[in-house]
Amino acid sequence: MTTVSNGTVMSVVASALSRGLTISEVQDAAGISCAVLMNPETRPPEDVMPRIVALIGERFPHEPVTLDIARAAPFSFFGGLADGARYADDLRAATKLLAKNCTVISDQLELTFHEGPSDAKLISSHPMNHMDGGRSAEIGSALVARLFTEFLGIADCFEHITFSHEPHCDVAHYFDYFGVPVEFCASEISLVIKPEKLDERIKQANVDLFNYVQTHLSGVKKQIEAAKEQRELKALRKAAADNAEAGVFNAASVAAVANMSVRTAQRITAEHGTTVHG
Repeated sequence: MTTVSNGTVMSVVASALSRGLTISEVQDAAGISCAVLMNPETRPPEDVMPRIVALIGERFPHEPVTLDIARAAPFSFFGGLADGARYADDLRAATKLLAKNCTVISDQLELTFHEGPSDAKLISSHPMNHMDGGRSAEIGSALVARLFTEFLGIADCFEHITFSHEPHCDVAHYFDYFGVPVEFCASEISLVIKPEKLDERIKQANVDLFNYVQTHLSGVKKQIEAAKEQRELKALRKAAADNAEAGVFNAASVAAVANMSVRTAQRITAEHGTTVHG
């Protein structure tokens, strides 16, 4: 099971409840209780975010709900990355920090920073984007834009924005939020940054604190990965037991039931001093 930062989920849960959705409706959409969703000590399953956002979108069609969420959400949405970014020397270093540590936000999120001779961009992808029609991607992109301009103090830093899906409301709302042209049905989801802005210094830059944050984030990622592997090992053990009851004894079937490759299953079991035979 892959997971997402609690701060990320709490932002969309709060938005759903503030718009009049009931706790029961949110729980039904997420598939887990609000006690788990709102527990700051847990990382909920990764799919609860697009499930809740899809419900909000269905309930309020043609409204700029994703942009409203991004306007109001606290920067804890980033799972601690915002606090790290503000100590970076410049926008380039802050962007690289986001890209390098994006799994702190969501296990399967990929952020790629591309810097070429004539342009620079932060490219986003996630295998669950289809679940809410790209709405979660809009929230994430809009919050990164707000992080750069409002939190880091780098004004007017974007050339344009691209999304790979169709707009969910009048495109004027997107221009009003981002302040630059926004392209839809593009080949990628990206924030295209003005190259000259990358060297702009961040007011709270502090090399000692930035190094500390990077070390801390490295530890957080290791904790997330360790917890993930414990869950996967538990899933393998259950799969093996279920298969044994059915008289099936091979690595491929155990891995398949646990929803992972044989190679992954073998690596996880080996790291915990056991094996999966096949």
